[in-house]
Amino acid sequence: MASNFGEKVERKLGSLLDRIPGYRGYQVKEDRRDADKRLRDHLAIVYGAQADRVEQVAATLATQRRLNDITPVDEFARTLRHFVDRVRTATYGYGGLFGDRDVNSAALDQLRQFDENLLASLDAVTASVDALEAANSANGDLATPSRQGTRSVQALLAQFDLRGEVVTTGQPARGESVMRALEAPAGEIRSPAFDLREGDALEILGDDHIVDGKISIDGGDTAIRLFRLAGDEVERWLLVTRPAQHGMALVQSTAPPATAGDSTTIGGGSYRQASSGTGDGEIAGSGGSSGLRPVRYRFFVASDEGEARALHLDWGQEQQTFAGQRLFFDDVEVFGRPEAEIN
Repeated sequence: MASNFGEKVERKLGSLLDRIPGYRGYQVKEDRRDADKRLRDHLAIVYGAQADRVEQVAATLATQRRLNDITPVDEFARTLRHFVDRVRTATYGYGGLFGDRDVNSAALDQLRQFDENLLASLDAVTASVDALEAANSANGDLATPSRQGTRSVQALLAQFDLRGEVVTTGQPARGESVMRALEAPAGEIRSPAFDLREGDALEILGDDHIVDGKISIDGGDTAIRLFRLAGDEVERWLLVTRPAQHGMALVQSTAPPATAGDSTTIGGGSYRQASSGTGDGEIAGSGGSSGLRPVRYRFFVASDEGEARALHLDWGQEQQTFAGQRLFFDDVEVFGRPEAEIN
């Protein structure tokens, strides 16, 4: 299975890494830190150039005071710049890949696969930037290429998180997770947690949970799922979105956002609004279903670009706010319903 996976990815990606000057790979222990730095420096340069282009479009829109157009473009620029900064400043200790112990050869192969895919994905991001600039010149639709670009970069962030796991541990990430990350279309990495049902068992950061309630929201290009986790002393929810624009988060209910100027405070933390929209929502649990109702949602991310996430739902007569910490792709493992319950 592992060899088939490796061969499939190699056929798909080719040898893009050979184009990086001085890159020698990870097989020789003494070369590993240098290879990691050369790869990340190269990624920061090529993706940074695309971030510069998007930021220039956003600056032009701001100068022209096209405020209705600037929000998705600014989000694309921020997400891309965040990825560049993450790549440039990532730090790893001297364990795992860079330690004295022998590293699993499968981990070295997997790391190369991640590196090649991060390079190969540049074409998708560049295509979105090209489309954005063309739309700006023609006074056309800026939102569509901006959102596609944002989804592409979110996929890159998910891949980079898994790559960091391999570097830190010196062990290969689970093959199924890597396959999903490398084969999914840009921006369409989808966690199986999105399809959880009441009674399903799952593990989050090593802790076991059972789903006993759900909030579902579908709003055109965006779908949101909140799964209530039974058994915790404090009620907590797993937040999952599709596409994975804002990733997953482990959240709990909190007071509504308090906004003063450009600053928004939620649960004692400082946030900025990342996106918003409307859709049809439903709350379901052991007591039944609310039925579909219109709802407006707002996503928030930490002002300091940290991992805090928040979601505010406005149902008209009722409001709900959730805040917590971002989860990464492999922080959640879904087991489904217990066998006894299925039978």
